[in-house]
Amino acid sequence: MSKTARWVIVTAPTDRGDDPRDQVSAALATLRNRYPDTAFRTAVLGGSGPAVAGVLDEAAAAGATEIVVVSAQTVLDRKVDAWFRRVIGHWLRGRGPDAPDVRLAPPLTATDTYVDLLDAAVSGATTPARSTTAPLASPAWDEVPGFGRHVLVCRGPRCSAQGGPETARALDEALEERGLGDDDVLVTQTGCLFPCSQAPVVAIYPDNTWYARLHADRVVRFVDEHLVEGRPVDEWRGARRASATLEA
Repeated sequence: MSKTARWVIVTAPTDRGDDPRDQVSAALATLRNRYPDTAFRTAVLGGSGPAVAGVLDEAAAAGATEIVVVSAQTVLDRKVDAWFRRVIGHWLRGRGPDAPDVRLAPPLTATDTYVDLLDAAVSGATTPARSTTAPLASPAWDEVPGFGRHVLVCRGPRCSAQGGPETARALDEALEERGLGDDDVLVTQTGCLFPCSQAPVVAIYPDNTWYARLHADRVVRFVDEHLVEGRPVDEWRGARRASATLEA
């Protein structure tokens, strides 16, 4: 494992983005050549990919003493910026006085070279927009999949910072080990499901069952008892309000 003292984490530009690794790989390769004593990684606030808290853990375990977090937003989204600060603050509180020095880079819009990014985009080679793209509708998307249960794994910012990625990974592994595919259990990683204080949150339909703090070490029992045997694990259910009455 690398013992590099300085790490830079480049984040996805939204709270529901995919891992930006492929999009920034060329830029990070150049930066690694410029700064051979710095480790460069990518992370997401929410959505699929390595979560910010997980990469911070990786940096701390590797002996990093300074970590710089860079938002890949090209136009500042203040809500997302605030979420990054809250997630990092939560991580620092959990680490206590032994935490590395975590620093936030300015948004790209606040740098002197931002105008050069825009200039390069509008003055460089462009490609024509076309009307021959794939249509929005397709026969492949006409039918609802034939699954028995739909499992929603929250990957909002709070859940992603408190075990959501590990839960999603453990769930995929447990289902694969039991030979359960999408026609049996359809798993969807979602944006925020709202009861954030119960993170990581998982909901199952049509059972209308919500789980609180379903960490990775609880997943095997959850799969065997609820998804295979059909018996919800009652002691892990999330606290709920009384259901609203729907009128026709």
